[in-house]
Amino acid sequence: MIQGRSRRITLAAIFIAAGVLYVLISLVNHYLFRTWALDLGFYTHIMYNYAHLRSSSFFMFDMDYVKVLCDHFDLYLLLLSPLVYVFGSYTLLVIQIASILLGGWGVYKLIGLYTDDEWIPIFACAVFFVSFGIIHALSFDYHSNVLATMMLPWLLYYIKLRRFGLATLFVVLFVIGKENMSLWLFFILIALLWDYRKDKKTIVFLLLGSVFSLVYFLVINLVVMPKLGGSGGGFTQYAWLGDNYLDIAKKLLTHPGKTMRILFTNTTVFHSYDGIKVETYCCVLASGLLLAFLKPNYLLMLIPLFAQKMLSSHFLFWGISNQYSVEFVPVLVIAAFLVILRLKKRGWRYGISALLFVSVLMTTFYTITSPKVPIHRERLCVYLKEHYRQEDFDVRYAHHLIKQIPKDGYVCAASMFVSHLALREKIEDFEWNKNTEAEYVLIPASYLEKKHPDGDALWRNKDAFEVVETDGNLFLMKRSEN
Repeated sequence: MIQGRSRRITLAAIFIAAGVLYVLISLVNHYLFRTWALDLGFYTHIMYNYAHLRSSSFFMFDMDYVKVLCDHFDLYLLLLSPLVYVFGSYTLLVIQIASILLGGWGVYKLIGLYTDDEWIPIFACAVFFVSFGIIHALSFDYHSNVLATMMLPWLLYYIKLRRFGLATLFVVLFVIGKENMSLWLFFILIALLWDYRKDKKTIVFLLLGSVFSLVYFLVINLVVMPKLGGSGGGFTQYAWLGDNYLDIAKKLLTHPGKTMRILFTNTTVFHSYDGIKVETYCCVLASGLLLAFLKPNYLLMLIPLFAQKMLSSHFLFWGISNQYSVEFVPVLVIAAFLVILRLKKRGWRYGISALLFVSVLMTTFYTITSPKVPIHRERLCVYLKEHYRQEDFDVRYAHHLIKQIPKDGYVCAASMFVSHLALREKIEDFEWNKNTEAEYVLIPASYLEKKHPDGDALWRNKDAFEVVETDGNLFLMKRSEN
C-alpha cells in the first residue's frame, strides 16, 4: 500500500514538474514577445477565421488572399478553433503543452501493458518529458507535428489492446495533422508487422492502415495541395534533389553512395554548418537510439524522420533545435524501454533506466547550452534571469499599447506583436507590407528607418500615419484622417 502510494506521488510529481517546466518555456516566451508571426501568429489567425466560419485563406504576408491548406494540410486548426474563445492568443501553446503531457501519459500506459513492474513506466514518461526534441519544440511557437507525434503512443497502446476502433481513430487523427505525417505512419505500421506477426487480425489492421496512410500521403501531396495552389507540403526544402517527389526518390535509391554522403555531410557552401548533422545523430544516440538498435524493427520508423531532416536544403532542419526533432522522442523512448524490459533482473532494469534518464537529461542540457547549431538560449534556459527579461523594449508598455487597439481594428505589426494581435479579421506582418492599408501600426523605433535588402524603405507610406502613443522605443500609430 505504501509503495503504491509512493509510485502515485512520484508519477504526479513528474507530471506537475513537466507541466510547470513547459509553461515556463512556452507561455513565458509568448508573454515576453518571443513568439512570431511565423508560426504562432499565422496559425492563431487561421484558427480565428475558422472559429468565425470563414475560409482558411490568410491575409498576413501578402496583399492577395491565399488558401492556407496549400501551405500545410493541417486540419487540427479547424477542429480546435473554438478554443480561441477560451485561451485567446495563448490557445495553441496551451494545446501544445496539453498534448505533450497526454503523450507522456500514453507512454506510461503503453509501457505498462508490457510489464507488471509499476516503476518502469514511470521511468519511461520521465525520460520522455526531458528529451531534447520536446524541450526545443516548446521553445519555438506552435507546430502541428508536435500534436500528431503525441498521438503515436496512444495508437500503439490501442493496437496492443486490439481495440481497433480506437486505433483507427488515432490513425485518422495522426494523418490529418500535417501532410507528411501519413508517410511516417506508413513506416510505423509496416515496422509493427514484426511485433504482431503471429496475430492475424492485427496484421490485417496494420496492412490496411499502411495502405490508407500511403494513399492519403500521395493524394494530399500530389493532387489536393497542388490543386489548392501549393507545391505539395514542404517540397521546396527538397527541390534541389529533383522536380518532384518521385524523381527525388528515384535519385536517392539509384545513387546510394551519394545519398549516404548527403545524410551525414554539409551540403551548403558555408563551413559554419559543418558537424550539425553529426551532432544530431550523437544526440539521438544518447537519447535512446543505442538501446533501440536491439529493437531493429523500430529503426524502420526512424527512416523517414532522418530523411526529412538530413535531405533538406536548410541547415535548421538538420539540427536539434526548434520542432524538427520531436518525432524522434516517442519512438526512441518506447523502443528503449521495450528493450530494457527484456532484462530479467529488476536491479538491471532500474539501473539501465536510470542511466538512460541521466543520458537524456545531460543531452538535453547540452543542446540548450552549447550546441553546434545556433539556438536562442534565452528561450530555453528557464534557470537564467535572461529568460524572464525582454531586453529590446518594455514588455508592460507593449501589452498596454496592444490594449489600445480596437479588437476589430485592421493592424499591421512587427512580427513579435502579430501573435498577440492575430485574433482579428485583418492582420499583417509589417515586414511583408511596404504600403500597408492597415488602420493601426505597432512597431519598434528601429523599424521606422529600416530598409529592405533591395535598399527600399521598409515602410513606404509612413507619412499617412500619425503617432497615437510612444515611449520613444515602441510606436503605436494610426492612419491619419486627412
